[in-house]
Amino acid sequence: MQATLTLVLCLVSAPDQCEVRQKRVDAQACFYGGANVVAAETPAGFRAVHARCDPDHRGNLAPASPARRTG
Repeated sequence: MQATLTLVLCLVSAPDQCEVRQKRVDAQACFYGGANVVAAETPAGFRAVHARCDPDHRGNLAPASPARRTG
């Protein structure tokens, strides 16, 4: 299963200059080894100020069927 890792990265030399990056990663690594995944995805010269893992859904959240009329 995959997850989307969203990072807010700021330049070390200019902390007010930040950008958002998204990367698809292994969900288990993202949720259980988050700090390691963040460190691996943070390029040199940047500092991660926020990180979030969101699981990719595989269609298991289908909308409910419309209510049936009886009578």
